Amino acid sequence: MSLGYSGSFTADGPGEFWCDVCGARCTRSSTDGTEYGHLVGCPNRPDFDHSHSGSGHRYTPDQDDASDGGASA
Repeated sequence: MSLGYSGSFTADGPGEFWCDVCGARCTRSSTDGTEYGHLVGCPNRPDFDHSHSGSGHRYTPDQDDASDGGASA
């Protein structure tokens, strides 16, 4: 799937970072420290209400390549 963007994604804004576990680009809330953007199944992902499941992108410990930053759920 093309996102229509040919540059590289960065995580250099306030609270932005790449998760060392799932490889997703995440954002830390400045108000309560909640981290958004972790893949489903990442141990760093907060326990959100699952009635509104996202895209279904999942972290699996045996992923070969998370270098693309993963896809946020």
